[in-house]
Amino acid sequence: MSRLMSEFIERHARLFREGRIEEMLDDCDYPLAVQGADGLRVLATRDTYREWLQGWQRDLGTRELHEESLRIHTLELPRAGKFRVWIERSFESPGSDRVDLAVIYYCRFDTPRPVIEMIEFGAAPGPND
Repeated sequence: MSRLMSEFIERHARLFREGRIEEMLDDCDYPLAVQGADGLRVLATRDTYREWLQGWQRDLGTRELHEESLRIHTLELPRAGKFRVWIERSFESPGSDRVDLAVIYYCRFDTPRPVIEMIEFGAAPGPND
């Protein structure tokens, strides 16, 4: 089961790298909550998530940042069909600009695959998580 979950997350990240946003939209449940440094945003529909992802891709492109690494830090065992995945992502540019992100995906199992319910940009899990 952990293989299915890690493949799901790796696929979601790969779709972003490849610009295949429409396919990414199928991985989520709406409204989709996104927690970041600037607070909580609720992306009510596929259209609002699409716009958010396109804005993120534009920003990375303007800064010439490309994903250099994706590492699944922690994969939580499912409880009542829900699980979290802690991910570390690193984006770098030829000019040595770098962005490191810690991301937590809150997911649930939905037939036939997992679905993302919330995304949190935050720290790696602590000992009590």
